[in-house]
Amino acid sequence: MLRLLDSPVKSRLLICFALLLAALPPTAAQAVEPDGALIRSAANNNWTYRIVGGAPVRIFSCTPFNACEGRKDVPNLAGYAQFPKNGAMMRTDDGAVYRFAGGAPLWVTSCTYAPCTPRSEVNLDSLKDTAHVRAMPADGTVVRNVTDGGFYRFAGGAPLLVRCDMGPNCVGPPLTDGRSMAAMGTHPAGTARMRQYPANGTVVVNGDDNATYRFAGGAPLPVGPVTTAKQIIDARTFVQQGTATATLPHMKAFPDDNTFLTTGSAWWRVAGGAAVALTNCSVLANCAGAVAVDPGTISSNGAGRLLPVPRDGTVLRGVPSNVLWEIVSGQRRQTFVNVPGVSVDDGAIGLIPVPAGPAPVVLPPAFKPSISSGYKVFRRYTRFTSLKVGAAPAGSVVTVNCSGKRKGCPFKKQKYYKLKGSSLNVYARWFKKAKLKSGATVTVRVSSPAGERKQMVFKIRSRKLPVRTTRCAAAGGKLGKCAS
Repeated sequence: MLRLLDSPVKSRLLICFALLLAALPPTAAQAVEPDGALIRSAANNNWTYRIVGGAPVRIFSCTPFNACEGRKDVPNLAGYAQFPKNGAMMRTDDGAVYRFAGGAPLWVTSCTYAPCTPRSEVNLDSLKDTAHVRAMPADGTVVRNVTDGGFYRFAGGAPLLVRCDMGPNCVGPPLTDGRSMAAMGTHPAGTARMRQYPANGTVVVNGDDNATYRFAGGAPLPVGPVTTAKQIIDARTFVQQGTATATLPHMKAFPDDNTFLTTGSAWWRVAGGAAVALTNCSVLANCAGAVAVDPGTISSNGAGRLLPVPRDGTVLRGVPSNVLWEIVSGQRRQTFVNVPGVSVDDGAIGLIPVPAGPAPVVLPPAFKPSISSGYKVFRRYTRFTSLKVGAAPAGSVVTVNCSGKRKGCPFKKQKYYKLKGSSLNVYARWFKKAKLKSGATVTVRVSSPAGERKQMVFKIRSRKLPVRTTRCAAAGGKLGKCAS
């Protein structure tokens, strides 16, 4: 028939036919169900999902939802978003309501400042669907705290206060509130949905001066320009420690103790706000998790975010020697205080100066208190004629206990006495008039300020001298035989 048509008409018909074919889809697209709908995906182990903000969130139990009546079978999850969109609402079967921000559900403590509907019903275990529910909002996500009025941009899992006149995602951000942020975005007893401080290694850039910072131990340390992902903040972020709520800061003035730093060829560990140079990471689990900084970060003391020397009173533990050192005015002196301290290698300890002249090593005094006694045995009872503690270090605690029902004990509750000197007359204080019957047990224990102990137990017998048992223990140890 086309042969009967002239050439111009034939050309126009062919063009129209080609355009009609191009307008038709090659295959029919899979229908996408609306929010609140239930689907079951054959390609995903026949798991059931509830559509929340355009994304499928797994349903682990259909029991609360009328056996998932009306569920639609689909071949796969094509056409759905991976994570619910910002502002999408969801309620778990324990009654908690969440609003999504950056793919993560943030607990909603009140529905008065913004509607909590429409919302999709899911299980509490649906929060564990990591394929479609983020643990924390994606970096760059902006939320607004209606309690303090601040706009917060997420960086490294933590919200940082920003002016929001620069950077993306500031128009119509999801709303949250102060109570939710104080609870780290989670319903009580739930899994935290945000961090208070950005994770180690998080990079931010000050949009006011283009300076770049990398977080270490909760504090932003200045570094040179980087090509990796970074979030925009501003000068006010630093001034207000990343928050508009003073009781909930999101930046620290100095990195946490024990934070490792590295330039790639040298390593440091933060102690008392200062970066302590290390010489051997192999004894420190290879300084795992060290945050990358620039040499200038260290030499400039982090532009005020690092101290030149550790704060007075900082305790360092040399490894592998386990010797403890206290820092005073940037110098070290050996200490016997019972604290963990910040572990650094022994070579690092050697780099810290000691006071001029020989540094005396003060050993704690030997703990050898005496517990002496005398008694007189009568037909029906026994009386102490003396009971004393002596040669104990000042500050030691004497504990005296007398047990045995109706056995003549002069008191019921255990007695304590902190020595101001080195001795205590236990007899004169508590046992001067005591008539102890057979079966009574008297225990006298002396505990030094360092935790060492010496104990003597007297078991009263009928018409016989008491049986004495003496035991000792080092600090933190169990009572056993006393050293001679």
